[in-house]
Amino acid sequence: MPRSLLFGRQCVSPRLWKHHVAACKGRGERPTVLFPQYWMRVVPPSQNLPKNTVKFECSFQMSKPEIREYLEGIYNIQVESVNTQVVDGEKINFMTELGVKSHVNPHSKIAFVVLRDTEFAYPDTYPGTKAVKG
Repeated sequence: MPRSLLFGRQCVSPRLWKHHVAACKGRGERPTVLFPQYWMRVVPPSQNLPKNTVKFECSFQMSKPEIREYLEGIYNIQVESVNTQVVDGEKINFMTELGVKSHVNPHSKIAFVVLRDTEFAYPDTYPGTKAVKG
């Protein structure tokens, strides 16, 4: 394998960031703190989904097995299946003194997770207000 391909493969985003904390008092050792690069958040669905399906926005680096392990390991949720979808960012055009400028919002990765033997109810984050569907 050419060295350039091998180097590119090694430079893929690591699973954990390493951060060395300042030396402990009285000791010469520096503990290592690991920060995960993964994140997930619940997103309200734009269409009607079955009661056992949850829509998440997640990190691009997460694969389907990693999403399953993340939910089962951290939140003790029994996952039946995971489907992912990459959504293109929205292109925004605006006028300036020099002409038309454009900006593309970043792409996002959506995961549809089907739960095993569980129904999920989306929380009402703003009680008393009417939900806007777009």
